[in-house]
Amino acid sequence: MKIKRKEFLSEIKEEMELRKAVRLAINRLESKRLHEEQTLRKIIRRLITEAKPSDLKVHDETGMNYLENLFSNTSFLSDLKGGYVSLATSPEQRSSYSSHILNAMKGLLGRDKLNREEDDEGAEAPTSLKSTPATGIDINITDKDTRKERELETEQADKFQMLPGMDESGAAAAESTWKSLSELIKNELVKTRDPRDRAIFEEYLFKNVTGYFEEWENSMISKQPSEAMPL
Repeated sequence: MKIKRKEFLSEIKEEMELRKAVRLAINRLESKRLHEEQTLRKIIRRLITEAKPSDLKVHDETGMNYLENLFSNTSFLSDLKGGYVSLATSPEQRSSYSSHILNAMKGLLGRDKLNREEDDEGAEAPTSLKSTPATGIDINITDKDTRKERELETEQADKFQMLPGMDESGAAAAESTWKSLSELIKNELVKTRDPRDRAIFEEYLFKNVTGYFEEWENSMISKQPSEAMPL
């Protein structure tokens, strides 16, 4: 009996190890497939962009053309969607993701607007000292201090803000995605110098991102959940 019991336990152990190896192999294959799919999509997107540059819609406003470039010629939309649709466990995860992205966009655009206003004020008055006595005082001392304070405030404000009471998985996904999104938005904003174009860019950036979130959510909830295949 002892020999049979040992053999039985040995068989169970071997079966458990086999199941573990199978699961590991499946996970690796799936990760490889997803990576190859993402790489292929980027290549196809680049080829389409290079082959048909004239197909890009041209709008009547410069701000809209910059927004079109952001959505059509960069990875902005695919990055935004990738983070959203990956949160398949619950609507709360996706709601947290979208809320954090919109909040981060609001903060970035708010800081950009404030910086532009401060730059305009600086152009009119290069120093906050109206007059100085002839004693060799550095008239730029106040400006230097103000610049340092502004840099510290900007550094603090640029940190991704976590919204209280919202799903942590969605927040983490948003924080990861925002790293690329923020740089892509900044690349377009730096070209948008006219206040009218800047206002249009901001307004329709929010409208389009919100619209895509609604579209993706409707698509996800319309799909029937598939049963997990047991190993």
